[in-house]
Amino acid sequence: MTYAPESIKKAQRYLHDKTGLPWVSLGIIGDEHHRGGYHCGSDRVVRGDYSVTESDRDRRGLSRAASALDVGDFGDLVGFSRWLVQQCEAGTADTLDIREVIYFDGRRVRRWDRLGERDSGDDSHKVHTHISWFRDSEHNDKPGVFRRYFEDRDDGHASVPSTDTRPAPGPSYDFPLPSGHYFGPKHGGNESVSGYYDRVFNGRRDSEWLQIWVDQLRKRGWDARRGGDYLAEHGSDGHYGSEHEELIRAFQEDQGLVVGGLLGPVTWRAAFENPVT
Repeated sequence: MTYAPESIKKAQRYLHDKTGLPWVSLGIIGDEHHRGGYHCGSDRVVRGDYSVTESDRDRRGLSRAASALDVGDFGDLVGFSRWLVQQCEAGTADTLDIREVIYFDGRRVRRWDRLGERDSGDDSHKVHTHISWFRDSEHNDKPGVFRRYFEDRDDGHASVPSTDTRPAPGPSYDFPLPSGHYFGPKHGGNESVSGYYDRVFNGRRDSEWLQIWVDQLRKRGWDARRGGDYLAEHGSDGHYGSEHEELIRAFQEDQGLVVGGLLGPVTWRAAFENPVT
């Protein structure tokens, strides 16, 4: 029968100690009627289930071990989930075994999928975050990334969102580029969208999308001079350059994101969705 592997039980115990959540709010195995998905082992995985068919890592590692953990709302679940997804997108070493995260970002349920196969989740994820690991990682460390959140950050503990905030100004735009793409320098290859080559994504030129993001910072009350004099005096031409990089870096630092100067989905969403403090 499906069992909870020790590596995920260690993560469960760690989160229980750090968050105070009851065990019932840190679920590894689905109930007896659960069929398919990462909460089930091989005895309860249905034929053709996505948790096995879409990845060689899952096919190779399939056993009777469950490979998922649900984390209930402990007061900072939204901040924790956003941070975790940011780490996954940045490709930190302690997240490479994570297949997907289904979470509530404060406005809607989202799914981050390392394979880019699916992007939805049901409303139950407004009150818990689902984390799946590739099945071949059964014996690998799981608590490591959680330790970084609770122990290795500057404040030494999970942050408490400020109450002195206002909603981000609208309208909001979803990240317009395909999975794996980002706004960056023109010499960065096909995935680096610079605005110089007049590429079209979701009905707009790439340069227009970059202008929209920079304008959103202005709506949030940001001084474009943080990116340099040219942006402040002339505005964005939508062609990624050193001043755009500096502006993106400044915003990433302000929002507690990985500072790299590239505009990917996490930094994009932060401008349109994170509260203005």
